[in-house]
Amino acid sequence: MKKQALFILTLTAALVGASAQASAQNAPAAAASDPASTASAAAPAAITPATILISGPAGTVTVGDFEQEAGQMVAPSQRAMFWASADNVKRAAQSIYERRALVQEALQEKLDSTPEGITKLKLTREQALAELLLDARGKASLPDDKALQTYARNEMQANPKQFQIPEQISVRHILLPIAKDDSDRAAVRARAQDLLAQLRKGADFAELAKANSKDPGSAAKGGELGFFGRGKMVGPFEEAAFDLKKPGDLAGPVFTPFGFHIIELLARKPARQQSLSEVQQLLREQLIAQRSKDARKQLLEKIQGAAQVNQANIDALQQQQAAQNQP
Repeated sequence: MKKQALFILTLTAALVGASAQASAQNAPAAAASDPASTASAAAPAAITPATILISGPAGTVTVGDFEQEAGQMVAPSQRAMFWASADNVKRAAQSIYERRALVQEALQEKLDSTPEGITKLKLTREQALAELLLDARGKASLPDDKALQTYARNEMQANPKQFQIPEQISVRHILLPIAKDDSDRAAVRARAQDLLAQLRKGADFAELAKANSKDPGSAAKGGELGFFGRGKMVGPFEEAAFDLKKPGDLAGPVFTPFGFHIIELLARKPARQQSLSEVQQLLREQLIAQRSKDARKQLLEKIQGAAQVNQANIDALQQQQAAQNQP
């Protein structure tokens, strides 16, 4: 709906940047904290629906206002990403306030009384009422808890592969890139072999990674890449990493388009089947969405079946407008 356009645009921008913000939040913290900043970071007051997020001449945006709109606009699959950053919340709340300020100015200028305003408001009202009815029909068809549990159990039994978490490993690495013209490949490889020899003699991997690795995403963390499954890394790196048998095993030098790598296995998580408790909420949301979709579809089909379409008039209108709107 048009009245939600500002919020949707702001929300989309927030979600696009959320992954990068999450990565930044995972970076190592600064070595020292500013005492003034620490003092200002005191625990906030308890949050209630009446808590004010933004205030100004156009009024206030409360937690209750915000949660009502965000709950409708943010898909369940995107909620974790959205709520991961205060900047996302700030931008979306600002969008709500901006819309309200624009509405106040529009009313002051009596734009709602103009022919165009009356037409748009009528259309908006019809769209809102239609959506409310469809939502009501969807909610009326929602299953009870017993039906949800039965559905989840049956889904897991019928599609066990869908609920399997594949094997994952955690490694750290040292990356030594080569020149674009490949002129220093032999020298870089020799350097990688030297670092590998140092590690085999007991050198500290994290310290060597911090001092030598050119991977900007992991060097400061001692080369740690965290857990990942197959298909996430370039082929030669993945193959060498998954071939390692036990924590502490080393591989290298491994050549990829990024350069030469030295890899150490830190941990391994075997493939496993998710439990019912792990997937029940996801399956619950899937069933609710499907039931709601089916109910809305049935209502629309009933309405469409009762409508009488005058195809001759539709064809006449189309031909008239096509003639008038030729390039």
